[in-house]
Amino acid sequence: MIEVETSKSASRKLFEVVILATILSGCSFPGVILFGNSDAGAALGVGEEVSLKFFTNDPNFDSRISLQSGARYALEVKILSSWIDSFIEENEDGEPLDERGFSDARMAREFDDGFIPYDLARLGKRSKQHRWFELMLRQYNCTRDSLRGVTDLGVDEESGVYTFVAACDGNLILYVNDSHGFYGNNVGFANLSLSRVN
Repeated sequence: MIEVETSKSASRKLFEVVILATILSGCSFPGVILFGNSDAGAALGVGEEVSLKFFTNDPNFDSRISLQSGARYALEVKILSSWIDSFIEENEDGEPLDERGFSDARMAREFDDGFIPYDLARLGKRSKQHRWFELMLRQYNCTRDSLRGVTDLGVDEESGVYTFVAACDGNLILYVNDSHGFYGNNVGFANLSLSRVN
């Protein structure tokens, strides 16, 4: 006897695949809050500063700091242990990885001899327009408007401090730009100092 798969059965299988993909992605689809905390955190007063411990293997680090729409903030990044994406320790210029990450060309070199084409691997990158492993900032309340990498921010060349204006009210979320489901092979730790400028 031949069994014909019903649309109900096909729909259930599709649902299971979507759930599995979500779990494997580390529950880190931009704009989708599955296990994150969208509760408002503490707001910083003008001149107030907070120190945050950031690990590169966290796909959605909730700072528990509520940014205020239109307020300017300063972010200082102090890397305390080497940042490594799987086995990639250097950017395209041969320098150790930092918050600016590395280029698509650098990642493509890693796929030259592999069995997975780079264009296929690139599909998993969370923000296609930003560099691999770049430190990313966003807010749950306005994900599209607030998403930016540190290379999008103003930077004081002398001090290396980044500045940005909050797109909306809501908690600051941080992560490195990587592929969904591949945060477990990231290594690295940094101390982030966040302060409100105005």
